[in-house]
Amino acid sequence: MRTLLAMALGKTARFLLRLVRRGGGSALPGTIAAFIQPKLLERAIQSAPQGLVVVSGTAGKSSTTSLLVALLRAHGLKVFTNPSTANIKQGYYASVLQFGDLSGRIDADIVVLEWDEGHGAAMAKDLKPTLSIITNVLSDQLDRFVDPVFVQQKLAEIINNSQSVVANRDDKNVAQIAFDHSDSYGFGLSGDLADSGPSYAINFGEKPELSASALIKAATAERLLIMLKGTDLEIAGNYENLTQAMNVAASVLALDSLIEMDRDLVVTTIEALPPVFARDEQAMIRDRAVRLMLVQNPTSFQLNIDKLKTTPHPLMLMAGRDIHDPSWLWTVDFGQLDFVDVVSGFNAHELALRLHYAGVRVNLVEPRIDEANEHFANLSGDQPTIIFSADAMRRTRRYLGLAK
Repeated sequence: MRTLLAMALGKTARFLLRLVRRGGGSALPGTIAAFIQPKLLERAIQSAPQGLVVVSGTAGKSSTTSLLVALLRAHGLKVFTNPSTANIKQGYYASVLQFGDLSGRIDADIVVLEWDEGHGAAMAKDLKPTLSIITNVLSDQLDRFVDPVFVQQKLAEIINNSQSVVANRDDKNVAQIAFDHSDSYGFGLSGDLADSGPSYAINFGEKPELSASALIKAATAERLLIMLKGTDLEIAGNYENLTQAMNVAASVLALDSLIEMDRDLVVTTIEALPPVFARDEQAMIRDRAVRLMLVQNPTSFQLNIDKLKTTPHPLMLMAGRDIHDPSWLWTVDFGQLDFVDVVSGFNAHELALRLHYAGVRVNLVEPRIDEANEHFANLSGDQPTIIFSADAMRRTRRYLGLAK
């Protein structure tokens, strides 16, 4: 009875909120449903016979989740996931409200969820994942977790409650917590590429050697070559971004750990995939192709800035509420930009100050995201580009009607 009531009230709240707030209305209905029936998510997952797969870590969660979901579906499995990348508890309950029936059951063979480290650790003991995929631990989570050690502890809670684990063997922080698991598989870069890999949180401890189950042998502008359990797998595409190459290796290794995979189908599926929303994606906004680039930390902000060979016009940078400690903006080198047309978001003035000291001209500072988007939409220029943090991205998606 509680499940029926939670689903009915949650679905009603979701419907009514979306009437008045286009693209929004997921957190509150999820909170209502969770309050009425705390076991709603657990029961929904239990209705999927092949269990729960979770993807967690500092960065790469959304891309890895999207890849794995696409690969599983290509192999004929019905997959339940959190499509809006709402990776906290309310978001999971909202997904059940969206796709579940009134009994709280979901029509799926397997569940694949992107997990925030903190929320995931709190749920792992009850939900018992079949497989956890751990991407990395980066230093830029200091404004959320104070110290990378706390991130390790939360990821360890997820790993310890999972039947098996696919883990980044190059990241010492991850290797240390995955090494003692009885059923672990490692992915990473081969020796020639290792020195060019991502920079992980500083760790002065020993680095255990996880299995080299998936090793990236080549990642160029034309192809990605992965040695998967001793056999080469080649995928066409631009993989100069080694972080994205690692996401592919993690998802393919996870797939191989879950089912008997068709290698040709894996290749064709990945080659045909569009980017995850705002992960350097071209989106049609008001009949104009706009380049969307999501930044979540100093490293990704720098990588996205470095991708801009010249300053595009119009250009909008948005720093939202999720940047709890805007001092890290000073670690990003903006010097190659000539100007920024619009700066917006909760931390707009902090970002504009950083740009000023970098010698970058800012034409407009507008903290209100809706107004900033309207101003940006009216600017001329043949390379419209928005670089935004996750909070600003979600608010922009909602305002423009792009949210699911």
